[in-house]
Amino acid sequence: MAITPLYTLAELEAEIAQAKQDLAAARKALQSHFEGGGNIRRLQREQVSSLQKHLEWLQQQRAALQTTPGAQSLIGRPAR
Repeated sequence: MAITPLYTLAELEAEIAQAKQDLAAARKALQSHFEGGGNIRRLQREQVSSLQKHLEWLQQQRAALQTTPGAQSLIGRPAR
């Protein structure tokens, strides 16, 4: 039974591009806010790490979508 993918490849590409822009904006905001309260910096760091995890997940989904399941062959001698 095949599992229907959550995103198409084009949707994943668009999501990855948007996630990269969001991550760059969050990093820029983190660099510009190093004056002031520590709570703002901690919140920005958590947002950056959350965006990084989301980007990694999207990349894993893209890799899983690009690897096509099908017949596989094993090279070598079978174990006895």
